[in-house]
Formats: sequence, structure tokens, C-alpha cells
Amino acid sequence: MKRCSKWIGLGIVVAMWLALAGCKAAAPVEPTIDLNVIKTEAVLTAIAQMTAEAALNPTATSIPPTNTPLPTATLVTLTPQGATGGTGTGTGGGGSGVDKTPIPSSTPDAWKCDIVDEYPLDKPQMTGWEYDRHWVIKNIGTTTWWADDVYIKFDDTCSYCENITYFTKAYIKQNVAPGQTYDFFVDVDVPTQPKAYPGYSMEWQMISENGGLICEFWNNIPSTYPAPTKTPIP
Repeated sequence: MKRCSKWIGLGIVVAMWLALAGCKAAAPVEPTIDLNVIKTEAVLTAIAQMTAEAALNPTATSIPPTNTPLPTATLVTLTPQGATGGTGTGTGGGGSGVDKTPIPSSTPDAWKCDIVDEYPLDKPQMTGWEYDRHWVIKNIGTTTWWADDVYIKFDDTCSYCENITYFTKAYIKQNVAPGQTYDFFVDVDVPTQPKAYPGYSMEWQMISENGGLICEFWNNIPSTYPAPTKTPIP
């Protein structure tokens, strides 16, 4: 009976010791990850993928380009163009010449005149004096001036003009063809009272009843001065 109790006590001690040993066992340690192994596996995977793609898409073999010789230069001789223009063909190159169309000239005026001469010229005049003002008028238009159509008149619309003649309007006395001239005279009566600058201005117009205004011309006396006193004869 005592021997049985001894073995039972020994078994209890062993069981307690095993229980204590289990409590003191260390907590399980997590395994350490090796980065080099992961990198190696990634590289091997990429290489395998690239190898598979290369097998599916073989590289095309490049064909060396063929050197094409440049064409030989061809000399071109230009054919002179005539005075009236037109198109021409050059030899050797097959090119066409430039169309040189002459520039149209301006249409001449049907009614136009030019003052080719006049006298006496504008200058100060003596008071109370009378003189003839003369203009030589040329027809540079394309229409004949007919005596019963063209007339000369004083421009009464001129605000700074003053007519110191007895002439106001008159038709020309002869027909004037293009290129011919007409002489126009008017008697100027210088006033007796002196007048300083700008003096007396007169503007004249040549007009066609059918063609309208042909041209204008004028006369100016910049100033007047008194006539000298006569010296008595002894």
C-alpha cells in the first residue's frame, strides 16, 4: 500500500514539472523574410516573361537601303520674250516663259487744258494804271473746243478774289482742236487806291456746256503803289 502511494506521488510531481515547463516555453518566433531571395525571384520572372514575348515577336531583319544616284543637272536656255509679251518655252528644262502683259495706259482726258505762257507775270502794279493780261491756253484733251460751246468766265465763287476788270464771261472766238492753242486777253484796271499784300486776286475758268469744267487759271497783283508825281517842266 505504501509502495503504491509512493508511485502515485512521483507521478503527480512529474505532471506538475511538465506543466511548469509548458508555461515557461518561449513564444513562437516569426520567420525572417530574405529580401535578396524576393529580388532574385522577381528578376527570374521578368526574364522568363521577356523570353516568352521575344519568341512570339521575332525581330525583323533590317534591309540596307539602296543608294539611288542623283539625276544629272540639265542646263536651261531662256528664250527672249517679244515686246508684246506672250508665253515662251525654254529649251532643255521644259519650263514655260512668264506672260508679260503690257500695263494699260491711263485714259486721256476728253476736256483738259494747259497754260503754256502768260504775261505780264504777277507783280506789284501802279495805281490807276491799265494793262492787258494775256494767257496762251493749249487744248491737251481729246475733244475740240467749239466756239459756241466753250466759254471763259470770272469765278464769282472765289471768296478771296476781286474782279478789277470789265470782263465777266465770253465764248471763245474760234474752234480749238486738240494740240492747238487759244489766246485769251483781259483788260485789268488797277484801282487808284494803294493796296498792300495780298493785293488783288482774280481766278478764271474755262468751261464747256457739254463737258463741264476744262481748267482754271488766275492772276494776282500782290500790291499796288501810287503813281509818281510829275515833275513840272521849267
